[in-house]
Order: sequence, then C-alpha cells, then structure tokens
Amino acid sequence: MKRILYILFFLCSLGFSPASGADRDVQFQEANRAFEGGDFEAAIKTYEKLVESGESSADLYYNLATANYRAGKTGESVLWLRRASLLDSTLPEVRQNLEFLRTRVAFLEFADSGWQRFLSELPESFFPWVVSLLLWLGLILGILGFCLPSLRHFRSWGINLAIFFLILAFVINRLGNYRKSRIAPENFATIIAPGASAVTSPTPTAKPVIELPPGSQLRILQADKNWVYADIPGELRGWVRAKEVEQNWPVFQILGDRIPDSASSSN
Repeated sequence: MKRILYILFFLCSLGFSPASGADRDVQFQEANRAFEGGDFEAAIKTYEKLVESGESSADLYYNLATANYRAGKTGESVLWLRRASLLDSTLPEVRQNLEFLRTRVAFLEFADSGWQRFLSELPESFFPWVVSLLLWLGLILGILGFCLPSLRHFRSWGINLAIFFLILAFVINRLGNYRKSRIAPENFATIIAPGASAVTSPTPTAKPVIELPPGSQLRILQADKNWVYADIPGELRGWVRAKEVEQNWPVFQILGDRIPDSASSSN
C-alpha cells in the first residue's frame, strides 16, 4: 500500500518531502502554500531560489520534481528526480516515481549496470588518491627488496608484490578515466522540452535521427550555446538543440560553459 501511495504522489499531490532548517522554513512554507493552491509555477520559482542560494538536498530536488510534474513539465520533473537520486540513491519514492514516469512517457535511458552505478557514486578524488598510494607502496617495496640485505630472503616476494601494486594502480587509473569520461554525473543531460529530436548535423535543415521524449537521457560529447552532440540510448549519436537539454549535474549548469573532457576526442 505504501508503494502505491508513493506512485500516486504525482497524481494526487498528497504531500511533500519534509524540509529541515529554520532559515529556509519560510520559503519552503511559501512554496508549499503555492503548490497546495495550484500555483505550481510560483512553487517552482520559490524552490529554485533555495537551490540558487546554495541549498542542496534530495528532499528539495524531489519537491521540485513534483511541482514540475504538476505544472506539466515532465522532462524537468525527470531531471530533478535524477538530481535527487544523485544526492540520495536510497530514496524509494524517487526510484518509484522515475519508474512511473518511464512507463508513462517512455523516455530513452542508458542501461545502468551495478558496477557502473558503484563507480559513478565514488568521489572523483578517490581514484588519484588510491593510484598514488599504490604507486608509493610499489616503489617502497621495490626499493626495500633491492637495498636491504636483511630482506634478501624476501626479495622475490617483495618484488612480486611491488609489481602487483603497480598493475593495480594502472587498472584503478583506467577505471578513474572511464568514470570521468563516460559515467560521471557531469557527462549526462536530460531532455526537458517536448517535441525534441536528435538530428544528423547542427543545422536547422538536418535530417532527424530519432525523436526524444521528455526525460530522455543523453551522454554529452560536445556542447556549445546552441547545440549538443551526444550519445543516445540504443547506440546512436546525434545533435540536439541546447535549449531542449539540461545537464544533470552540476545544477543550473549552462552546457556551453562546460564541455566534458571526452569531447576533446570526439568528432
């Protein structure tokens, strides 16, 4: 029964995720009153002011998703649900409402394996830190094995362990590069506009590649103020108008102001 209520949340607007913090209570109450009164645009603007002031929480993003859905902005609702999931992937209502909208709208989305999800949730600093640690361990073991006579009997063991650490450092470094260029949240964007489609070139007369329902997911390869070149679920690529897309993370990022590192090697 609880699961059903979460899914019906969008349709019936039974309530909001609770907000905490005395400084933002007034704005949250103002947004909630606007929502309850049916003024969803006012609720959205008030919540967005909180985000722009530096507030960041899964509850706030979830409330924004709900208000956008009630305002008829399905793509932006999916976008804010994805942002809420980035902050707290354990929230059942976020997962359930994403599934509800996925079924209702049939937006396109990349398959998300467990190990990719695990890598994407690791902090970016984790990989260089571990690589540095392994390299130092390998170097120290190699030096000790060759330079200390007392460790002569363990030289072979120490050298083998040093080689293992160096190989492991190489593997971790490759995983870090893969995360940064392929599965980090900054590489993804969401279609927010109805009637969007990918085309073969960044020109108004280009031929269509595929229609993109609101909420569809893209992996950014190249971006400027007018066009985004991206991977599309289904092993496709195409150009999409920048005004129809919003980057998942960071919040309120203008696509042309940040091109993922992978774009430098893409055509």
